[in-house]
Amino acid sequence: MDIDTYEQIYGALDGVDDVARVAEHFSEPVGVIYSILNQKTVTEVKKKFSRVQSKSKIHLKLWEKGKTIDQIAGKNKIPATLMVSMLLKEMGIPKKSFFKSINELPEMRLKNEAKEAIESDFFFSPRAHELHSIKGKLGESILEAWLVEQGISFSTEEDLREMGMLKTPDFLLDEDIEIDGKKISWIESKALFGDEKEHQYYVKKQFTDYEENYGTGMVVYWYGFIDTITMKRHLIKDYRFFGKDWGIIDELLNYETQW
Repeated sequence: MDIDTYEQIYGALDGVDDVARVAEHFSEPVGVIYSILNQKTVTEVKKKFSRVQSKSKIHLKLWEKGKTIDQIAGKNKIPATLMVSMLLKEMGIPKKSFFKSINELPEMRLKNEAKEAIESDFFFSPRAHELHSIKGKLGESILEAWLVEQGISFSTEEDLREMGMLKTPDFLLDEDIEIDGKKISWIESKALFGDEKEHQYYVKKQFTDYEENYGTGMVVYWYGFIDTITMKRHLIKDYRFFGKDWGIIDELLNYETQW
């Protein structure tokens, strides 16, 4: 995706209600637009979270006076799940025990509002994290099926960890394969959109180690990437590399973003 298109999409997204409209306008899969919105939301939350959290006592007083958790979260423009966590901390209720046993919260109003807040949060709630994990595994399963179909033998990340390796790509190929004139030895699957920030994060956290240990590789950003990001001699691909004949790719690109 060229940078101008990306910036237009980024600017047009304020919430999940914009996803379908923006996807249709720019002729992009829903999952691509949702991934960009998710990253925009996370970035904006990081900028304001400390400031909002520093006023958690005020937020609790507002709730005690009758404001709902959703209303307080909306006023501060942060996901509702994070506001729940702030309020619970002020109440002395551990976050972990809350998420595991929401029905055991001490008060009916708190219990009902916490449930509503979590159900309305498509980015930071346990359900959102679960869906992100599912999409990650789905992307890896598509890659594995493609490698098998191509007759390419490999070791998975799980195989490599069993061998005692610490820095492990999703797939380490038994023999190099040539793609676009480059010989690659490993492939990494990322079920997200590759913007500059995400890409640089993974370059430092993973890709540099993979290069040092295994040589040249290929990263698949399933939901697309900005065409300004680079990896020197490595390859960067998205869903289009695998064609449109696989129904499972459509499933990934249109996987549940709201519920």
